[in-house]
Amino acid sequence: MNDARPPRPYVDPTQVDHDKPSPPPAQAPAPAAWEQASHQPRHAAARPRPRVVVKESRRGYFASHWHGEQSLVRSYWVNNMLLATPLALMLTGLMSWISAKGESLQISAIVLLLGLPLLTSLDVWCIVGAWRAAANYLREGGARLWGWLARITLGLGALQLAVSILFGFLPSLGEYWQMARGIDPIGQATLSLSADGHSLRLDGTIGMGDAERLATLLKTEAARELRRVELTSPGGRVHEAEKMATALKQHGYASRAVGTCASACTLVFLAGNPRQLTPGAQLGFHRASTGTYNPVFEELANQQLAATYRDLGLPQTMIDKTLRTPSRSIWFAPREDLLAHSLIMPLPQTLAIALPAAGHASLADFDDALRIHPVWGALEQRNGGTVVAVAKRMFDAQAAGATDEDVQAAAWSPLATQMPALIADSDAPTRRRYVQLVADQLKALRTPPKPGVRPACRDLLEGRLTARLQLPLPLQIRESQWLLEAASAAPPRWLPKPASAIEIEVLDRSVGAAAMGMLSRVWADAPDAAPAPGAGCEPVIATLDRLPTLPPARRELVERLLFQAR
Repeated sequence: MNDARPPRPYVDPTQVDHDKPSPPPAQAPAPAAWEQASHQPRHAAARPRPRVVVKESRRGYFASHWHGEQSLVRSYWVNNMLLATPLALMLTGLMSWISAKGESLQISAIVLLLGLPLLTSLDVWCIVGAWRAAANYLREGGARLWGWLARITLGLGALQLAVSILFGFLPSLGEYWQMARGIDPIGQATLSLSADGHSLRLDGTIGMGDAERLATLLKTEAARELRRVELTSPGGRVHEAEKMATALKQHGYASRAVGTCASACTLVFLAGNPRQLTPGAQLGFHRASTGTYNPVFEELANQQLAATYRDLGLPQTMIDKTLRTPSRSIWFAPREDLLAHSLIMPLPQTLAIALPAAGHASLADFDDALRIHPVWGALEQRNGGTVVAVAKRMFDAQAAGATDEDVQAAAWSPLATQMPALIADSDAPTRRRYVQLVADQLKALRTPPKPGVRPACRDLLEGRLTARLQLPLPLQIRESQWLLEAASAAPPRWLPKPASAIEIEVLDRSVGAAAMGMLSRVWADAPDAAPAPGAGCEPVIATLDRLPTLPPARRELVERLLFQAR
């Protein structure tokens, strides 16, 4: 029988101590390193990451991108970022250029209408293809971070494209179509030359082609004697206004705002020299608007606007306030600020006007100088024909060789015919201020009595208008201010009535019978009135000084009857 166990060594039984304990069994030898590794527990091996395999497509380049079959790197960075993003910026920039700058409007509008469908289609192709490529990238186990970042940026790009089209292009589609046909949807300004050729009036919105029309008009023979440009405009195309401003500066024309001149119109106004702001006119400023929702283009447009204003001499403080005013709002510069920065000429403070040069003046020159004067302009609005009558008197006086002082005094005769009605129609406070003014004028003209010498204050009381030449300047300014206030006041609700017997009796008992009609001849315009040598003004001055001591109702009655003769 065969024993498969290994043979044991032979041991002599006679030599063995049977009482001795058996030795412990020998330890088994340590297993080799490879045996140790083989007995350790084995962990499951990590599953290998699947490789992103770009399936080979038989479609062309454009079709494969549209279906998302190209790699994310190519679809996103090459086809989208390097192609779609510049196209979107180009679309927004072109609309901003048309809205803000307005240069080559017709050509730009044609390019926009023809190129927009192509640009939009190409942009949609770029975004959709890159979006599908990102989806395939994620589906095949690509990094989630890059896949979702690509999707987020693509979504923002699609939103920007949609906003530009929905809020920038579609609302203005009709305007772009009109501009492509050579018609400016905001309209065009009206340019009209005065009969004498000295004044050019610009009315309405400054639109496409207006600068070219102005340049053509300035080259004509009719504009050879042009001196100034009168403006009434709410604004318009900035680029057209800039070209108009350049033309005005080259020719050295004056500018005059005769109504509201706002936005782009202010560029034309600031180009003139000198600059005039007529009574009631105003200058309005605000930020430029590109008509888009892109803050980058908005900022660029307003930086250009600020540079233009700076070149035209607008102070930085006013530029800053202009840039802080939203484009849908308006900021009207106070006249005081414009005067403080020497942006406009000051208005006359007295009744005197800027006389045209003798020998070259026309009747229209006098008419124009009177109409921009605040007092004469207000009197013209109250009584039509005043300016024509005054201009005729002054023109005739200058033509006859009168001095400048006498030419200015020639305006008083037509004014004298209106003064009784102005005084009678005034309310009680306004009439009281005029009574105080007359009292101060008499005090300024009174002189010590001299035998055979007629005091100037008596000439004033008896209607010799030349006596007003001797009045101090502050009193002339006060009278001009009163005339402006009285002429601009609303007509009375009822006509003044003649004095009743009771009112006359109250007057006689209050200040004496001589007070009735005491000031009725101040504007009589009676240069040939019989003189009264030696007669002084003290009784009249004393009576006027007593008026503040009277009760209010009685004082109002006396001040009214001072200008009514018995």
